[in-house]
Amino acid sequence: MLIPTSPDLRRLDIRPGHWGQWLAIGAVGLVGFVVLALLLVFETGIGELDNRVLSAVISVRSPDLTAWASALTRLGSASVVVSLGVAAAAVLGLRSRRIMLPLALLGALAATASLVTILKIALDRPRPPAELVVGVPLSSDAFPSGHTTDGSVLVILTAAMLALTIGKVMVRRLLLIGAYLVALLIGCSRTYLGLHWPSDVLGGWLLATAMVSVTMALVNLALVPYSGGETVPDVLDPEFDAHATPMVLQQAGDARD
Repeated sequence: MLIPTSPDLRRLDIRPGHWGQWLAIGAVGLVGFVVLALLLVFETGIGELDNRVLSAVISVRSPDLTAWASALTRLGSASVVVSLGVAAAAVLGLRSRRIMLPLALLGALAATASLVTILKIALDRPRPPAELVVGVPLSSDAFPSGHTTDGSVLVILTAAMLALTIGKVMVRRLLLIGAYLVALLIGCSRTYLGLHWPSDVLGGWLLATAMVSVTMALVNLALVPYSGGETVPDVLDPEFDAHATPMVLQQAGDARD
């Protein structure tokens, strides 16, 4: 068992999670996205379901809901994602004192935006009719929803990386739940405003799941020392002091002999 021996830190603890679990979640998201894309390409009737769901959503429109949806949908716009992404990267760098987390966040955002653009062009799916749109109709391709994908990657990946620097389990969970909720609302706002079909939004969530999970798997894998080197103590270990920094570790078993 490993215990911390140096209480003085210049930077916060980084508590790696289970990179294998992140990778498994990413695989599920990727498979789900591919299946959905194939259903759209081969016109399996998902368009009819999109029409029904969109009609149901439009039927509950109200001035207050429209105002909220218009505000939420901006969180996924390119300008806001870039601005908040840079700010989040700065916060991650200051909290962790590591360059890896900010670079991973910005790299994931850039890769996501590029991938969404390529997929939109390749799949070439039209958006809902202009008469159903609240505001100015868009002429770009619909699938997957860029606002949903980019905004979800931003908020969830930022929360997941910040959680690595937080010792309290409840705080980490609340942070992630809040991020999931924001991502959910961004996607729903796109359908509510008539800018995307429901399947566009679902595709955005699935793609965001894959991008966030793969990024976190790589980050967590990089944070786990190689075998034979120092090992990060398990935060669930009753003997682990959550307020200490495990920068220098020693084998507790030797002390017990």
